[in-house]
Amino acid sequence: MYLTHKYLQYLREQDHCSLCYTKGPVEPHHVKYLGMGSDRKKELPEHYSAIPVCRACHQEYHQLGEKMYSAKHQVNPYEIAWYWLSKFLINKENNGST
Repeated sequence: MYLTHKYLQYLREQDHCSLCYTKGPVEPHHVKYLGMGSDRKKELPEHYSAIPVCRACHQEYHQLGEKMYSAKHQVNPYEIAWYWLSKFLINKENNGST
């Protein structure tokens, strides 16, 4: 399994949305747009821009777009992505897993 896919799985295992903080199931949202034709099974650097979000926030984000969503909710999705990626890499380093 690619490291990027381990990262996406790590995000799916989180217990809350990183945008609205609602507890419950989450899914990865790619802040760096992948595009409809992208092969998500490949090792793509864009996977590292993903953040865990609830379904409602994911849908609203795509409906409004990055700029409008960020302004409405006063969030910076790139800072959030950096937080989650850093947390994943630190956890990986501390656990010695690859």
